[in-house]
Amino acid sequence: MKTYLIAHIEVTNLELMRKYRELVPSIVEKYSGKYLVRGGDSRLIEGDYFKHRIVILEFPNRKYAEDFYDSEDYAPVKKLRLEAGNNSAVIVEGIE
Repeated sequence: MKTYLIAHIEVTNLELMRKYRELVPSIVEKYSGKYLVRGGDSRLIEGDYFKHRIVILEFPNRKYAEDFYDSEDYAPVKKLRLEAGNNSAVIVEGIE
């Protein structure tokens, strides 16, 4: 079942985030992930949670998503993202 990693990022250090954005796509690809949303223009229609950058990654299944997030490949890059701003993320299974 397809699984999604959804991240909400308030960037506070643009330079670190630029480094992160340069490094992460090849790691996402290595774990069979693909970007569905990567920032982009948005319109807040309810609440205030999604007022910052939104990223949605799609993986073939939960194992791929968790392997990506927990990988040694991603660990140093993830550290850049965590230092570049305030982050929330979730891994959620899709529907069949």
